[in-house]
Amino acid sequence: MRIERPLIAAPLPPQAPRVQASVPDGPTARPEPTQPSSSFGRLLHESVQEVNQLQLEADAAAERVSTGQVEDLHTAVIAMQRASLALDLTVQVRNKAIEAYQEIMRMQF
Repeated sequence: MRIERPLIAAPLPPQAPRVQASVPDGPTARPEPTQPSSSFGRLLHESVQEVNQLQLEADAAAERVSTGQVEDLHTAVIAMQRASLALDLTVQVRNKAIEAYQEIMRMQF
C-alpha cells in the first residue's frame, strides 16, 4: 500500500509567490466590534415618539383642513395616511413581540 503525500503538503503553484506577496505579514488589522449606539429600549422609545409625532402632525393637518387654513388637501391626506401606516406598523411589531414572548414562555426546558 502506497501512501501519497497529502494535498496540503504539495508544492505551491507558480502564482503562489504573487499571492503570498499581497498578503501582509503579521497580525492584520481587524475592525473593532461596534458597540451598539443605543439600546433596544431606547430605539423602541424613539420609534414610539416618532409615531406620536406623525399622529400629532396628522391631527394638526386635519384641524387646518377643517378650519379652511389649508388650500392643499393632498398634503393633509398624505400626513394622515403616513400616521395611520406608522401606527399600523407599530401595532404589528408589538403583536409579533408579544407572540415571541409567549412562545418563549411556552418552551419546556
